[in-house]
Amino acid sequence: MTDQFFGLFEWKQLPSTAVRTFAVREAADTKSPRTIPDPQTGRPLKVASLEVSDRGVCPACAQLGAGGYVTFVSDLRLAFACPSCRKLVWLAGA
Repeated sequence: MTDQFFGLFEWKQLPSTAVRTFAVREAADTKSPRTIPDPQTGRPLKVASLEVSDRGVCPACAQLGAGGYVTFVSDLRLAFACPSCRKLVWLAGA
């Protein structure tokens, strides 16, 4: 499932439960990328921050639940990692 999110997010099993949760990959994890490609131009965008919210709303499918937000250095767009859509949904910046 990490391919859809360029390795930025993953599903993790909570300790001593059968519940799986959406999580940010650890920064020390060498598999976690520092850049991801722009969906229109393919140029690399440097990731500024990652955040997981258990009450996110996907702008594409309007599904309420866990999801991840990605911000970028020198780029005003925001991306939402939707586990329901299983893709990054790109939003225009302010």
